[in-house]
Amino acid sequence: MSRRVPLVLSLLAAGALAAIVLGLAAGSSGWGFAAPDIVWRIRAPRVLAGFGAGAALALSGALMQLLTRNALAEPYVLGVSGGASVGALSAILLGALGGAATEWTIAAGAATGAFAATLLLLALSWRVLARSGISGVQEAPVSLVLIGVMIGSATSAVVTLLLTFAPELQLRGMVFWLLGDLNGATHWSAVWAALLLTLALTWPWAHELDWLARGDAWAATLGVPVVRRRRQVLVASALATGGAVATAGAVGFVGLVAPHALRLLGVRQAPWLLPASALAGGSFVVLADAAARTVAAPVQLPVGVISAAVGVPAFLALMLHRPRGSSR
Repeated sequence: MSRRVPLVLSLLAAGALAAIVLGLAAGSSGWGFAAPDIVWRIRAPRVLAGFGAGAALALSGALMQLLTRNALAEPYVLGVSGGASVGALSAILLGALGGAATEWTIAAGAATGAFAATLLLLALSWRVLARSGISGVQEAPVSLVLIGVMIGSATSAVVTLLLTFAPELQLRGMVFWLLGDLNGATHWSAVWAALLLTLALTWPWAHELDWLARGDAWAATLGVPVVRRRRQVLVASALATGGAVATAGAVGFVGLVAPHALRLLGVRQAPWLLPASALAGGSFVVLADAAARTVAAPVQLPVGVISAAVGVPAFLALMLHRPRGSSR
């Protein structure tokens, strides 16, 4: 383990605490701690939901990059977020026909869509994973990406169709959800359950993910059950992504950049990269949401807009100023 890793992890833990405090202090009227009822009933659940969603997306991104051996992989490459979007928007439209859609019905619709997309992904990739075994060193990761892209393209077409037929009163809320929105998010327990379950399913054998990243044949010689590990990572990543999207909407960028930025900072080994990615992603979304609530107060911006506006330049700067030979 590099000497830099403990320092980065300590800074991430301190940053997470600072982000939570700032998130609790941010409100639609500006900065400052409000009455205790407002803090604990409105702001605290929103902060917990945002941190859990960001942590789950970043963890899922780290898993996908290790699984596909591709630094450009992210949670949405699975198509799970597309399925969640279809389910959530369908719930909003059904609510418009039979009454106002509640937060719980939208989350249930998103979870149902994510589960359906996961089942489809597993059904289509099952034979690919089994067929490639340890001989298809490049076939399985590339096939997984292609299957995920095709599912994502199909769900994107359905989302466009739903937006086309959506009533104008519901259109704004649907677009905000697609951009990522934590306004009114209080069901934080679901995404935290998905996050902890994903960590429980992957962290005990995280060192094997480093071996898989070096190649299937290499991992197999070290005793790694290659096919089973691929499937476990796939299920765990889909679980984390589905929980995050069902809670906060389709917040982009976090799952791609957070684990990659940590690698540039020297955190490359999977047992440290997974929890570090969760801390970084959770802190980033909480800070982005705090900015979304205050930068144009009393108007609240979609958190996905802030995350991209702040994260893209920061990541590009990190890439341009990294030391030579620091990437994997």
